[in-house]
Amino acid sequence: LLLPLSIPELPATAAMPLEAQESQAYANIREGVAAEKLAMEERPGLDMHDLPLRQYLDEYVVPTLLPGLNAVAEERPDNPVEWLAYYLLKNNPKRSPGQKASSEGQPSEATKT
Repeated sequence: LLLPLSIPELPATAAMPLEAQESQAYANIREGVAAEKLAMEERPGLDMHDLPLRQYLDEYVVPTLLPGLNAVAEERPDNPVEWLAYYLLKNNPKRSPGQKASSEGQPSEATKT
């Protein structure tokens, strides 16, 4: 047996603009409006040292590391750590254009299969 669900009606204040509604959090309506405006203001982004760990990794590490790990999986070099280290140095997006990687050629033959 299924009974119809009754949906509670919204109070009449729900359709009113925020300024006209009575504040539940602030006794003074003006304080509430000022606090909401402050909360809605555009703020500068966080510095890399202030980011949560997961966000830091997602923004600064994973975009370079994941393609490097995929390349290691495809190449299967004898020394994958050294090969990956060279790859990361070569593909570092923070490296200035004039700056060179520690060694100019491809990874040494000892690191390849």
